[in-house]
Amino acid sequence: MPEPLWQVGPLSDGAAPRYGFTRFAAQLNEMTGVERGRLPPTDSRLRPDQRALEDGDMERAEQLKARLEERQRARRREMEERGMSGCRGGLSSPGGMGMRRFGG
Repeated sequence: MPEPLWQVGPLSDGAAPRYGFTRFAAQLNEMTGVERGRLPPTDSRLRPDQRALEDGDMERAEQLKARLEERQRARRREMEERGMSGCRGGLSSPGGMGMRRFGG
């Protein structure tokens, strides 16, 4: 019989509500002291709905996600009312400003 190339690692503590992740997989999304305070505000590890989901609190995660999505819809409506449209990587405006690019 051939020797295995890879074996599944041990499951994380409380694996059932954490999607059956191995310890390694569960630790991938954890924040360490090195990252804490240095992450951009858009990092998904800072999202309260994501944290509630990872903690196994599905009801709270759904409430937080719905709130986030409603706020996003409100921002989009506001932008559309002002004549701005979202596009990949920036915003375009008919007011002659042209394209503003965000990020790298």
